[in-house]
Amino acid sequence: MAGIGSRRALNWLVSALMLLGSIEAMAGCGPKSAGMAAGSGTPVSAAPSTASAGAGCQQVNSVSFDKTKFVLHAGLAFGAFHHFIYTPYKNGSFAAGAHGRTAALVKAGLAGAFTVHELNIAKQDAESDPHLCKLVAPFDEASAGLSGLAAKIKDGTAGPQDLDKVNGQVTTLQQGSAANGVPVPDQVPSDAQLAGGA
Repeated sequence: MAGIGSRRALNWLVSALMLLGSIEAMAGCGPKSAGMAAGSGTPVSAAPSTASAGAGCQQVNSVSFDKTKFVLHAGLAFGAFHHFIYTPYKNGSFAAGAHGRTAALVKAGLAGAFTVHELNIAKQDAESDPHLCKLVAPFDEASAGLSGLAAKIKDGTAGPQDLDKVNGQVTTLQQGSAANGVPVPDQVPSDAQLAGGA
């Protein structure tokens, strides 16, 4: 009888530990309450579009060196967008009659495809990190915005509002990653990287 009682106690303990592990895993990836960083009491500014933060946290620990890879791919995406699309547009490089317009448009087209590609990889890396996984929705918004913008640039219908909207989405991602402890500076891809798509 004593053996049966101790076996029941052991089974109960194992079940309780498994339940506790599940609760901790869910809490570590859900939205932070009261805008505090986990375990620090330090307020963090929440990035927009993180209301469904838990939805993007299903793949935690699925990528090795996820944070390092995230910084690389997100940095290349941000750098490609700013250097080859946003800044040239603001400088008038895409305007009819502008010197070097054709070359600028070709680079912008390559940069658009490259940026979407790098954002998709960075999103997978973010999904693997328990803090960055809440940025999945902003990644989807930026990728969709960039795809639409690339088409408008190609047919000459892109306007300042289109560029500013996508720039806002990219800025949201950069600020969101920094607010979650992972600042991502722009990295300008080489011509070979643009042409190769990676």
